[in-house]
Amino acid sequence: MADLDTVQWSQLPKDILTMMIAKGLNTRLDNLRLRSVCSSWRSSVPPFKKTPPLPLTLPFPIAPNPALNRKRRGHFSLTESTIYLVEPPRKNPKSNTSKSKTSSGWLLRVEEAENGKMHPLNPLSKIMTEHVLKTFPKSLNLLNFRITEIGKAYSLKFVDLSKKIETSFGELKSILVKKVVISSNPWTSDADNYAVMAIHGGKLGFIKVGGKKWSAIDDPKQSHYDDVVYHKGHFYAVDHRGRVVVIDSDLKTKEIARPTPGFGCGQFKYLVKACGDLFLIDKYMDAEQDVSDDEFIDDYIFEEVNPDVPVHLKAFKLNEEEGKWEWVETLGDWVFFVGDDCSYSVSARGFSGLKGDRIYFSDDTFTRENEQDRYLGEFCVDTSIYILEDPSCGPLASFPDHSQIFWSCPAWLKTKPRASKK
Repeated sequence: MADLDTVQWSQLPKDILTMMIAKGLNTRLDNLRLRSVCSSWRSSVPPFKKTPPLPLTLPFPIAPNPALNRKRRGHFSLTESTIYLVEPPRKNPKSNTSKSKTSSGWLLRVEEAENGKMHPLNPLSKIMTEHVLKTFPKSLNLLNFRITEIGKAYSLKFVDLSKKIETSFGELKSILVKKVVISSNPWTSDADNYAVMAIHGGKLGFIKVGGKKWSAIDDPKQSHYDDVVYHKGHFYAVDHRGRVVVIDSDLKTKEIARPTPGFGCGQFKYLVKACGDLFLIDKYMDAEQDVSDDEFIDDYIFEEVNPDVPVHLKAFKLNEEEGKWEWVETLGDWVFFVGDDCSYSVSARGFSGLKGDRIYFSDDTFTRENEQDRYLGEFCVDTSIYILEDPSCGPLASFPDHSQIFWSCPAWLKTKPRASKK
């Protein structure tokens, strides 16, 4: 009966396979899994195509800059990287697993170059980590591991076409782009429906795929923005005070949440999407910083501060109906990852090596401690962990039970799986 069922699946009509199954796959990973079922499916399902096709050439600069050299020529290259959680295959439920230690998963971020080659990146930054390839297997069979796509990140890289022109400090504002996000529409493959939003020098720039020029976002308050995300079909941006705006079709900002209640002013803020909601992670270094007279301060903020912790993080959840941020005491099973150019979340339930109510973030406060760790080496020296329930904070090296997902290459991935007995 098993052989008969296999034959029936392999003989599934091509039109049904393409229309009902293949079109519902939005990731390269799902496409590869479907095409690996059998030769018939591989020939029926076309390879995954990115929409819009990346890398993508975009105009430079985003906005006028008097400091730019008049002879400066070049363009931006929009690239995409994908974050995966790679886990060893689950053990046989009939086996005695109570005495065996479960291997932790591995967080892997890769960027696909134009030639099809994959380049590993730091999971929380744009930094290349080519040394990972020294211990990484030459080939990886996706069927031998549990691989889950966690999120995507985008970046704008300046391609300089000028002839031997040194870059001045004033030009960096135009060349270096802090954060980039793109819109997405899973119901169409029309690249014209995609748009790009970028933060450069604290300001917002917008361009449609195929456009010839960037457009500035009309913001009467001239805010300095820290982060931007694409959420529920709209671009959401947060400024350095916690004020949140939505950018409408006329490229104007509409305030939907007032600043956070008198805390974290002047420090960096991250937007994180989790379980359909939008969260704000507020990072600050000084609990006793000055607060303006017109700002309201909740007592709980100061009661929860641990003076022995050099870096503090607070989590807030957006209440869009009431137009405010609501303080969150715990993230429950959720784990947040916040970095320089990307932020993402995952539920710890069902993933080995992850514990809920943790925030992994990028910061150079504990670089020296991480550099001395023999497992981390140079891979994630700027990554730290914050636990909301304590609260406590420290380098990855101080939390070995939580840092294994960041190791350069786990031992179980280097070991070739045993051949299955027929």
